[in-house]
Amino acid sequence: MPEQSNNPSNFWQELKRRKVVRVITVYAAAAFVILELVDIVAPSLGLPPWTLNLVIILLCMGFVISVILSWIYDITPEGVQKTKRSTKDSSETKQPASLGWKISTYISVLILIAFIIFYIASSIKKSSEIYTLEKSIAVLPFENWNSDEKFMHLGDAITDEIIMQLQYIKEFDRVLSRSSTMQYKDNRPSITEIGEELGVNYIVEGSIQRKDDNVNIRVQVLRTIEEDHVWAEKYEGKWSDIHTIQDDIAKNVAKELQIALTQDEIEEIERTPTDNLEAYNYYLQGNNYYWRSQEERDWSLAINMYQKAIELDSNFVEAYTKLARSHISLYWYYFDRTVERLDMAKEAIDKAFDIKPHFADAHHALGVYYYHGFLDYDNALTHLKKDLELNPNDAECIFHIAGVYRRMGNWQKAEEEFLKAFKSDPRNSRVVYNTAETFYLIGKYSEALDYVNMAIELNPEYTAVYNKKIKIYLKCEGETGKAREVFKEASLHINPLSNQGLVLRTISMDIYDGKYEDAINILNKIDFEALQSQFYYYPKYLYSAFIYHYINDTGRAEHLYNLSKTILEDKIIEFSDDSRLYSALGISYAGLGQKDKAIEAGKRGVELMPIEKEAYRGYYRLMELAQIYVMVGEYQQAIDQLDFLLSVPGELSPALIQLEKRWQPLWNMPEFRELIDKYSEN
Repeated sequence: MPEQSNNPSNFWQELKRRKVVRVITVYAAAAFVILELVDIVAPSLGLPPWTLNLVIILLCMGFVISVILSWIYDITPEGVQKTKRSTKDSSETKQPASLGWKISTYISVLILIAFIIFYIASSIKKSSEIYTLEKSIAVLPFENWNSDEKFMHLGDAITDEIIMQLQYIKEFDRVLSRSSTMQYKDNRPSITEIGEELGVNYIVEGSIQRKDDNVNIRVQVLRTIEEDHVWAEKYEGKWSDIHTIQDDIAKNVAKELQIALTQDEIEEIERTPTDNLEAYNYYLQGNNYYWRSQEERDWSLAINMYQKAIELDSNFVEAYTKLARSHISLYWYYFDRTVERLDMAKEAIDKAFDIKPHFADAHHALGVYYYHGFLDYDNALTHLKKDLELNPNDAECIFHIAGVYRRMGNWQKAEEEFLKAFKSDPRNSRVVYNTAETFYLIGKYSEALDYVNMAIELNPEYTAVYNKKIKIYLKCEGETGKAREVFKEASLHINPLSNQGLVLRTISMDIYDGKYEDAINILNKIDFEALQSQFYYYPKYLYSAFIYHYINDTGRAEHLYNLSKTILEDKIIEFSDDSRLYSALGISYAGLGQKDKAIEAGKRGVELMPIEKEAYRGYYRLMELAQIYVMVGEYQQAIDQLDFLLSVPGELSPALIQLEKRWQPLWNMPEFRELIDKYSEN
């Protein structure tokens, strides 16, 4: 009795006879190679994330078709022919397999096994590398595919929001801030180059498009070392789904980098900031203005946007903290030094804590409030460090902690924290500039120049950086040659006379070099009422008086000192606790020969801003008091002040005080020469 046709052994022999097994083996090996190539090549060619899925579907369809065709047809020397049905029983069909068939089958199987082993080994290696590599990540600015002007802010906005959510994940070693990644918005080198510049192992990039109420977001994670593709996804949905999409992106990034999220982290990521989408849009626009510059106009526009968001959702905690930070910025940078401005900041912070008592950014805002509003360093550090406990990747918080230590006069901690801030945010020109400034103050000029040049490379239009570079050369070398070259360098990128700091530096260099007419011409061109910063306030008349004093035009100098005195006395009526005004008033009195009033005003400035309270601005008050002592003939007291000022980090150096004309009456005194010798040795 013949064997049943459905016997497995017979079926296997039939598959082999029809060469189906051979086709399956070869097809599987080829499919494996194709999938590997697509996985490697697709990201570098910019192919969409669904490319690999599409290839898998096509290969599956091709597999079914190839199996069917290999069953029905055979390739013979005469061409493609339909395979004939077997008419012999199994005993007759069991022919010894040809040697060629066996060899080809074995080779195919070996190739398939080799590819499988290679795939498994590669996956294990990739998984191991992800586990062992430092989990440092940067989110590049999302491409904005919107043509509608009202949605043009969304690319930067979605970038900010994803960064903020990733920062809450404590297992990340570093999450770079938006300040370091925004430079790649319009100029994007290779992923490997970006990784080297930022010092990170992983990059998140993507795009966003919103049309009416629909939103499309494409996102992928790449490893920077070999531009290796880690994960990609495309999201399509309604704008009302935006919070869910952002949550999913953050959680998937963590998952693909083998980070186990804690329950608190999951809850923070999944927390919806507001259910009011119009309020959320105002908040995103506010963030755009908040980060745009350090100008009064942008912070004021940010405040307006945050207030609109709060009007629509009175429990929008993020809007309150950013509102508070905007108010504090206007106060700190001397755009509005009123108590009312600080009160508005505190009211917003209190509301944020009422809504969410343990909100990290509320602690950040409160820390900056104590720091910028009251120089209350202990409370500032308490809340800033609390923010870092809750949000350890907040680079801006590290930057503020560094600033607190610098104002405290703890220079070693300031240097350490600024370097830490630089590591967390290496392409942020503001962080780089402040790191340079710290090295400048403590007298490490080589390091200061390295960082200031880096800041210029990052942002050639950052005017304060050129001012600092000029000051480094003046303080280090005591001559104007290299400093004037910096002014020429700045002129290639900006209008130097539009910036008060650079105007003051140019006038000062002209005075140092005896080019008094050039200095007068610059003063006549500018339309500033005063040359001012958070450190000083000099009416334009005061600097004009200096120049006429140096050229011995005492009548005109006295007239200008009087104009300066009048302006400053009026200002003090309005701002009675502004230490800058008293120091400048003391200099004006000294120019008029009113010795007692000059010293009294100078000392009042020191009392309001003592160096023990504020190591940076307090230094200016003592420096200007020393200048007053020189102007009224109290040379020994001036030298005593200079002795102290040269012993601590600050603006002066032995080289500089031999260049600045305000110290000229001291230059030939033996005590002054001793002072120069004492600190030049160091």
